Amino acid sequence: MTIHAPPAMVECTQLLEATITPRLNALGVEHVEIVARGVPRSARYWVGYRLAPGVQRTQRELAEEVKLYFPGALSYMMLQVVPVERLPETDPGILEEQKRLRRPTWQMFVFFGVLGAIPLTLLLGFTVFGRGDLIVSAPLRGAGASEARFVSDGKSLALWASLDGSFSRNAGSKTLNKILPVHYEIDVVHEGKLVHHLSIDTQVGRASQKLNCTMAPDCEVYLEDLPPLGSGPVLLKVQGTPREDVTRVTDMSLLVRKGTFF
Repeated sequence: MTIHAPPAMVECTQLLEATITPRLNALGVEHVEIVARGVPRSARYWVGYRLAPGVQRTQRELAEEVKLYFPGALSYMMLQVVPVERLPETDPGILEEQKRLRRPTWQMFVFFGVLGAIPLTLLLGFTVFGRGDLIVSAPLRGAGASEARFVSDGKSLALWASLDGSFSRNAGSKTLNKILPVHYEIDVVHEGKLVHHLSIDTQVGRASQKLNCTMAPDCEVYLEDLPPLGSGPVLLKVQGTPREDVTRVTDMSLLVRKGTFF
């Protein structure tokens, strides 16, 4: 009889051995070997057997006998009855080698590091660097009015705000805390005709909040897409007003950029 079990399970394994060995011997088993792993109340047991020469017994027959006399004092998650040759490895040297092979190597760290960097790079590309080329800006260094002129080619355009300053009120979220609170009133004049009027606040939660920051609140923030415009000259008349809790403004210019995918 051979037993492989951690110290905490030796007593339980000996109880199992004393209960089932006589039953198996009566069926022609000449050698019984037990492997136990886990803890007494939640253990896994393997009962290995070797039949005496000339004895014919099926594995199912032996398994049913073991389970019939499995001690009721033992609570188990799994019990398997197999030929000795199919027992899990119990040699300490082999187990240590298996543990060594399962340890992460530097190649694994490099592989999963590169694998994780790919989606991160794409995310940064869309969130931090996902800005179209600058078309024109309406410069504002504080409350007041400004204008920006450009020639539209009919393609999509987006409005951004270049912000730098400070304010005292807690904005209520980590993202919004980075954005200087400014309100814009914008008239869009296309070929001499007023075609759109926009009211935009910088500190508004958007479905996809795009920021390009060096050090908050020095940020460039995506506001919204310009309504579709045909080809021809465009004039933007911009009125910018910082919120009352803004204590300093060095930049609150409105920018027009080529449309990008958000």
